[in-house]
Amino acid sequence: MAGCPTAAPIDLGKPPVRGIRWPFPGANLGGVKRLIAAPPVLALVLVLALGAAAALAAPSKGEFIRRGDALCTQTARELVPLRKRAEAAKSLPTARKWAAGSSLWAEQVRIQARFNARFRALGLPAGDVTARRLVDGLDRGLVFARRVRDAFASRSTAALAAALPAYLRFTVALNRRVQAYGFRVCGRT
Repeated sequence: MAGCPTAAPIDLGKPPVRGIRWPFPGANLGGVKRLIAAPPVLALVLVLALGAAAALAAPSKGEFIRRGDALCTQTARELVPLRKRAEAAKSLPTARKWAAGSSLWAEQVRIQARFNARFRALGLPAGDVTARRLVDGLDRGLVFARRVRDAFASRSTAALAAALPAYLRFTVALNRRVQAYGFRVCGRT
């Protein structure tokens, strides 16, 4: 193993420090010497065992979809009051729509950030590049949502005209990929 430190052989038959009696004079220390050389081997075994444990802890694709759909169902319930507030905001005077939009998108970003963290915590199926790209897409969607939130907060029609369509395009495309992966709830709500 290149670059892996190894223990130097130590003569345990003599006291390690002059003037101190070795506690086991004349003892057969061959086994102890082998234990000193064992840490690199033990470290390798530990790394392999932890890797195997991580692979065993990774959900299957079916489990990933099931847990993800359960999380999407729960998050959809959290979004119901937000949707009702958005409907009500449509009838507000223009000046109050900016403030309402800013508040709504600030809440949207909070919910989405919490969802992303919880979704990421589900783990990914081992070696599933598509699942990794979908989860990474959630973070990219959050970037777009923050741009919309910031456009409302700054009351910038130009920024909103750029940010909102970009968010919608990205979200629709990501939802299609999520559905194609096999999710039944996620990507549809």
